This record gives sequence, C-alpha cells and structure tokens, in this order.
Amino acid sequence: MLRAVAVLGLVLAACSSAREPHRVRKLPATDGLPALRVPGAKSPRIANYTIDAKLDPVHHTLLATQTLRWTNPGQSAVTHLPFHLYLNAFKNESSVFMRSSQGSFRDAEATASSWGWITIDSVQIDGAELAKTLRLPANAGADETVVELPLATPLAPGASIAIDFRYTAQLPEVFARTGYHGDFHLIGQWFPKIGVRTGPPGAEQWSCEPLHTFTEFFADFGTYDVTLSVPAAYVVAATGVLVAVQDQPGGTRTYTYKAEDVHDFAWMADPSMETTSGTAMVAGKPVAVRVLARPAQADFAKRHLAAAIGTIEKMSEWFVPYPWSTMTVIDPPPEAALGAGGMEYPTFVTTAGDSVFSRPGVRLPEYVTVHEVGHNWFQGILASNEPIEAWLDEGVNEWADAKVMAALYGPRGNAIDWMGWEADMFALRRAVAETPGTLPTPIAAAAYAFADETDYAEQTYGTPMLALRTLELTFGTTKFEAAMKTYATKHAFTHPTGRDLFAALEQGLGQELGWFIGPVFQHVGAARPAVRSAGCRHQHAPRGVFGSGAARTIVDDDDAPDTGSYACSVMVSNTGTIHVPLDIELEFADGSTERLHWDDRGHGSWQLFEVVRSSPLAEVHLDPDGKLLLAAPAELSYRVIGDGSASLRAGAWFSSGTQTLMQATGL
Repeated sequence: MLRAVAVLGLVLAACSSAREPHRVRKLPATDGLPALRVPGAKSPRIANYTIDAKLDPVHHTLLATQTLRWTNPGQSAVTHLPFHLYLNAFKNESSVFMRSSQGSFRDAEATASSWGWITIDSVQIDGAELAKTLRLPANAGADETVVELPLATPLAPGASIAIDFRYTAQLPEVFARTGYHGDFHLIGQWFPKIGVRTGPPGAEQWSCEPLHTFTEFFADFGTYDVTLSVPAAYVVAATGVLVAVQDQPGGTRTYTYKAEDVHDFAWMADPSMETTSGTAMVAGKPVAVRVLARPAQADFAKRHLAAAIGTIEKMSEWFVPYPWSTMTVIDPPPEAALGAGGMEYPTFVTTAGDSVFSRPGVRLPEYVTVHEVGHNWFQGILASNEPIEAWLDEGVNEWADAKVMAALYGPRGNAIDWMGWEADMFALRRAVAETPGTLPTPIAAAAYAFADETDYAEQTYGTPMLALRTLELTFGTTKFEAAMKTYATKHAFTHPTGRDLFAALEQGLGQELGWFIGPVFQHVGAARPAVRSAGCRHQHAPRGVFGSGAARTIVDDDDAPDTGSYACSVMVSNTGTIHVPLDIELEFADGSTERLHWDDRGHGSWQLFEVVRSSPLAEVHLDPDGKLLLAAPAELSYRVIGDGSASLRAGAWFSSGTQTLMQATGL
C-alpha cells in the first residue's frame, strides 16, 4: 500500500509491550457461513489447493503438505509447470528482491534475523517422486523465487493434473508483507503457487515473474481448503471462512478454512489479539466483518471496522457486489506494522496508521483500511497482472478509495478534519504529488521497470488516480461511474488488462480516448497550461491618419474618445504533452466574471482570446473548477492587476505546511 505507512506514531509500541500472559483461549465458534455470500462458482477455478500446515512459533517455521489440482485453460499444451517460491526472496542478498531493494522496503529494513526461505522436500505426480527434476528458469541467475517442474508428458488443453508437495518454510522477521515479530506471525506468500497462462489462444505463455522490489502478485482463481495447526494459546485468522476447529493432544489446535473463487490465501497467528466485529449489508445479505488487534489498539480497531464496513457497502453498490461472506482486517502491533501493515489478500487484509498523531479526524488509519479492503475489487475480483500493470489495481483502487472516503466522511474534510485543517483525499494527493512531468517512467510500465521508489509510487498510485479523476470531471461523474461499473461487471473474476479498462471507458464515455490515454498512460510528461500574457486597453474608435491627399483625415483622442469599456486579450499556451479541454475564467476589477473554453487537441499549443468589458481584467484562472489534476496548480492563476507576491508566499507556506503535516501523519 502506501509507503506512507511509515508512521512516526510507533509510540503505541511501548503501550503494547505489557501483554497478557499466553493462555489457552476458549475454542472459537466456526463461522457457520458459506464461503460465498451467494453460493455458486464465480470463476473457472483453474488452481485449487488443499493445504495442511503446522506452525512452530518458537522457531517461526512451517511444515506443510499441499495438493494442487490445476487445469490447463489454454489452447496449447503445457510442457512444464512454474511455481512461485516467494519466501526465497528473503533467503540471501543474491535474490532479485534483495538486490533491487538493497534490504529496504517501505521504510522497513532487513535485519540479521530477517532471512527466510522455503524448501520443497518432495513433489510427486501420481506417486512418482520428482523433486530432483525441479529446475530454476534459464534466466534466473542466483534468484530462487521461481522453480519449474518439467512434465514427462505434455498436458493437453483442458486437461487437469494433481501435484503433491511437502515443504518446509522458514519465516523471515517480518519484512515486505510476511514474517514474524515476537509472537505475531503474518504468513503470506508462503506456499508454492503456480503461475498463470496468458496470451492469445494457442500461443499462451507462462506469467511467473520473480519477486522484484515493487512487484506484487498474480494468480488464477480457485478454491482453498486449508488446515492450520498452531498452539492452542494462539488466535488465528485467515482467508475464507472457518469451517472446523478442534483441540489436539499436546496443546495444539487445528483450524480448517475454506475459500472459494480467490487467488491467494494468507493467515495470521498471535496469542494476544482480540476481535471487534460488525456487519456490512450487501444486496440484502450480511457480510461478517471483523478487526483483530491487540488490546492497546482497541480504539483504532473501531475506526478500522467502520471504514471496512463502509468500503464493502459502497464498492458493492458502485462496482459489483462483494461476493464472499466474511472480511477480516488485521491491525498489526505497531512495532510490526512497517513490515506487515498495509497489504491485501482476498477476504483478508492488514491495515496500519495507528499512531498518537492519528487523532480522530486525521484519517490515515481509516484510509489504509479503505485502500486495502478496496483491493478486494481491484485486484481481488478484477485480477489484473500486478507485476506488468501495477497501476491497474493500485491506481484505479486509489481513485475508488478517494470516492469512498468522500462518501463516508464528507466531501471536504474526508482525509483530514482536525483543528481547523480540512483536506479532501483527491486534493491532498495532488498537493503532495511530485511536480507533474518530472517522473522518468510512464504509468503503463512493468512494476520492475521504474527508476526508483518515488517513480513507482507516484506513477502507480497517485498519477493514475488523478488521471481517472480528470476524465471523470471532464465527462461528468454519472457517465464515468457507469463506465467503471460496466468494466467491473464485464471483467469480474477474470484477468483484465489496461486495454479492457480503456475500451470500457471509450464505450461508456462515447468517445475515442487516444488523445488522453497515449500521453497520460504510455508516455512521460504532464499538462503545462499557462497564461502567456494578459492585459487590457481602453476601448475607443480607431485613431490615426486615414485616407490620402485631400481626403486625408486625422482622428485624435477628441475625435475618438474612450468609450469607458476595455478591450482585453488573454493568450494561453500548453507546452506539455497532455492536452485536455480547458475552462478559463476571467475575473474583472468590478468582481464580474466571464467563462471561456479552450480545446487545444490538434489545434496548436496556444490561442489568443479577446473580450470587451466595462471593467478591466484583474485575474485569469485556468481550470477554475479543478478538473485538470495533471498540471501544477501554481501555474493555473495569473494576476493582471496588483502584486501577486503575497499570494505566492502564502501558497508556498500552505504547500510546505501541508507536506509537513502529511509526512508527520504518514500519508
């Protein structure tokens, strides 16, 4: 999520250090719910997992067995099966992840105890042991986050296969979305997970990227039947619904979870968590929502719960109904939040933002929860390829999140409403964004192709969010939201691409959008509208010498006196790469205004406007309604009368203050 979750308020860590002694908890009740809110398969269910895992919380290891039943969805035969072994990203400094991150991720640092790995002890097909045939991809080098299993016989289109694994996993100290901190265990990306067949029918290829610093995850939908064995003192939460729980000899407790039409499975084990519960209503049916947090975070748990419920209800209304019957939000202890907080999995997310700085009205905790729960649509249901098109879930989700914040907390102070400060999420994102046009990589780049963390974060999260908002304000919210709903409905439980989104927008908005999509998403640059010149002169009949010879006459001031009106001219230009229809507001000395409209698409990069008014021009405002969010705000106003230095100083002060506050609160 936001690298911003590096919260200065880890002060709560000190408060949470006095924990309850470990005690055996009362046997929890099962959920008593179907995995899907409305039963019935939503996806092709290509990859189906049965997993049995045992956690050793002292050594932070997992012993597990797994059966994967996979169906070839393509029209070409498959000769090998690639599997992600994500935990090997933390095995040594030679992995792609450690080399590219240099041991630092979202302000968390790898430590001497951060090493983690996964070892496949056995892999079998029809009882034949194949572990020794496992190989690294040809271009893997020293990286071990992907392994390939050759098949003795190619798997035909539409055919299915079952692969049995036995493996051992060592969790790292919590870092980059998985691992442990003390008794707290967040276990994500912990099992061998098969890649995805992509490409045109008959020419499919495997998409199974190694784990880079900025790449997240991409997998096929399926079912998960998972049994987890942990000490009876530990509280467990996981993807899906709890269908069985039983105490075993030796102080162990087993939890069995079932999830349907999901593409991942994550879980948490911790002896000190308490549960705060509520209900979201979706299409007349309840969704059980719970937040798990330690006692010191109880007040924040209530805030996270309200945000989660609101997100589920709003996004269900705007896009497609939330299909599952539960949503679990994990609020990690603050000392583990840098590594474990702000991550999404189907029906299971982690949040962050708990801080002494996150006073009621400073809604960083709420926003992190809105963002992570929102990912259950934008990548949970619309399962785009995150390593290749990260913006298609992160940036689209950011746009939707800001709308949820406005719906839940009001149109003005939905991000901040504290001690006289008010900030809207769209405006705040724009205020703290990098100067438009300074980033070296286009939005539509693979996640591993960005120059650095700032480049990735801005072009994957903020810029596409503001681009979509610009389109929304240009074409109207009603029409734009309808197009987005069509996109979500059509591509739910598939792997949509950016082309699918753009096609839905063009159809819904009734216009070809190449003039916007190319410059904004596929190239670098920004809109650079500006007032090149503006001024007025007194209006009067023409003066000077007219005619010749005996007919020559001279018209002077007395012959052509000023009429009391003013002839005003305004020259506007756009030297950027992005050109969007632009409104221009002229403000005159008497307080009156006049609106002009400039559409420079294909008509040159400048235009001269001339108007006659009874009052001189005082100020020119480009984009007065704030529709164009891909331009620097400071360049959009031009003062004709008076000294603008004071307003410039005030604007600089406000911008600096906003940036400082947002850094302090972690946004």
